[in-house]
Amino acid sequence: MSRITKGDAQAVLKAFGSGGRVILRNGQTVEAAPADFLGTHGSIRPFPNSAWDGAHFCAEDWHVILIGQIEGGDASFTRQQAATLLDPITNSFTLDGVPLETNRTPISRFLNPQGFGLEEAYYFQEGRVMSPDDLSVGQHQLSVTCVDSTSGSQVFSGSITFFVDAAGTGACLNA
Repeated sequence: MSRITKGDAQAVLKAFGSGGRVILRNGQTVEAAPADFLGTHGSIRPFPNSAWDGAHFCAEDWHVILIGQIEGGDASFTRQQAATLLDPITNSFTLDGVPLETNRTPISRFLNPQGFGLEEAYYFQEGRVMSPDDLSVGQHQLSVTCVDSTSGSQVFSGSITFFVDAAGTGACLNA
């Protein structure tokens, strides 16, 4: 595995539900697949009790802190229905107790709805691409709270601890 580039991290943010997940599902290799649902290409997702909770990352790599929201249904489910459900969701990230500014991708068709038990689905991702200088070596705490601003109800909340290893150690030895 080579170092994770800025382009790799941007692709994970922008292509997960479109071509990225299809490449990952159908490809012979996951190395170039921009879906990164396994955490091996720089994604850091705040899902407790997951591969990201307690994971180690290399200080020399680019990363993307993110979360995705997916809505869908049977074959008649439309983009407008998805927008009605997804547009009101606000995601608030904190990194080491400090609010983290993020960017949100447009709502797009999700090309593998069957993986989530759906016939038709749409999604967006929200996150931030992090340069090697953005994450210091050591332990970090990442949290997200997702709220439906229409109802005020919490859609999701998660928090993980992850580690950034110095060059020449830990996760940096696997490249």
